[in-house]
Amino acid sequence: MTTAIAKADFSREQIETIKQTVARGANDAQLALFLQVCKSRGLDPFTKQVYYTPQGIIVSIDGFRAIAERTGCYAPGPTRYEYDEQKNLVAAYATVKKLVAGIWHEVEESAFYEEYRGSSPIWKKMPRVMLAKCAEARALRRAFSADLSGLYSPEEMDQAQRDERPVEQPRTVTVTVEPVEQSAAFLAAANAINEANTQDDLKVIAGRIAGSRDVLTAEEQRKLRELYVARKSEIGGAK
Repeated sequence: MTTAIAKADFSREQIETIKQTVARGANDAQLALFLQVCKSRGLDPFTKQVYYTPQGIIVSIDGFRAIAERTGCYAPGPTRYEYDEQKNLVAAYATVKKLVAGIWHEVEESAFYEEYRGSSPIWKKMPRVMLAKCAEARALRRAFSADLSGLYSPEEMDQAQRDERPVEQPRTVTVTVEPVEQSAAFLAAANAINEANTQDDLKVIAGRIAGSRDVLTAEEQRKLRELYVARKSEIGGAK
């Protein structure tokens, strides 16, 4: 089965190619959401700017940069690294530049190795490159939240495949759901809410969640409402 969205924007052959490559394993609802994300964010699945995983829809760092570039307000910035006394990699700090009202502002974000390190060979071979991508994705998402909210890079998700227990995150608001119950739409919305830093971020996210209700179960919608209210209170804007 294909959706009206899919028929309008992709040929039958393209849809079959997507299902067999970058969206392998996605059901009809997840595929429809994936194709809608490609359309709404202007991402090309055939150049692997975006692809589907059981953890959600993943965007490559090139996809992040492409979205930011289209705003006309983006410029890349420097990356720096932190090491401990034994010269072990501790963290990466990435900076992106955003043009606001004619003035360039620098936005820096960090990524700590113990929180993000994956178990794949590329992490062992090129840990600085991988960690820098995590920090850059965070910086881009913070600087361009209206365009990148809810999107995550593969390097950020690699840590979910580690055998050891995940590092506890500083967020006080968490959602625990069995993986089989989590749709891609729910995961993207939950992640976006937890990443929100301002009330304006939450308003943008609420609008996007409203547009995805047809692919969310009643239970998922209930959990997202609870998470939204809790995050709003945590930020400090609840009345």
